[in-house]
Amino acid sequence: MKYNEKQFIQSTTEAFETQEMSNGAKIELHYMNEEPFYMDNINKSRFSAWASVDGKNYKLFVERGLYDITKDLYSKEVNEIWMDFWATIDKMRKKYIFYIMLPMLAIFLTGFILLSIFLPNQIWVLLVALLVVLISSLFASSMLSRKMQIENINAATKVRDFVGLDKFKGIVDAQEKYIENFYNELQKKYEEEDRLAEEANNLDQIEATENETEVEETTTQEVEEDIDSIEVDADEKNTKEE
Repeated sequence: MKYNEKQFIQSTTEAFETQEMSNGAKIELHYMNEEPFYMDNINKSRFSAWASVDGKNYKLFVERGLYDITKDLYSKEVNEIWMDFWATIDKMRKKYIFYIMLPMLAIFLTGFILLSIFLPNQIWVLLVALLVVLISSLFASSMLSRKMQIENINAATKVRDFVGLDKFKGIVDAQEKYIENFYNELQKKYEEEDRLAEEANNLDQIEATENETEVEETTTQEVEEDIDSIEVDADEKNTKEE
């Protein structure tokens, strides 16, 4: 299915691994770090992201450091599991649209037209019908979300069983520690940048103050010189008069 199309198109890096799936799909693995949307994903706590524009060719972006300690979670066999998951989710969404949302919309529009023709003054009936449609839509959407969560859990369970419980737990623990350390270092980097920026700003202010002082001193000196020159001219004039 189509997913995260913008990042698929924006990608500028070469794949470091390509996997051919049994269903004919192709997955390219890319290091996220060199991508233009790297920090956007990191700021949203996304260290890996799937993307596709046609549902057949996929790009899987992974943060380089995280990939190095979780390679087993990105093997062809594991990605096959996630491909099946995406296919199942796609089918569920299509069923939701074609078998629930569109029929409900058609019923509402039909009712609206009939009420407008036969009961033009009974607006309250239309409002009740709209309320029923909205409530039904929210309920159906909630049910879809629950089913998708169940499918996600099932896929994660399959991955855990394939990798092995102990190994899987070790990878998850290493992943959590890596992400925690990553954000700690990122925070330190931001704080250091803020400190350097503040120091640079203070230095600029000091230089500006020194420049103002120099200008004031120069101006004062020029005024004093002008006064001395005037006094000398006055003395010379007085001498001539005498």
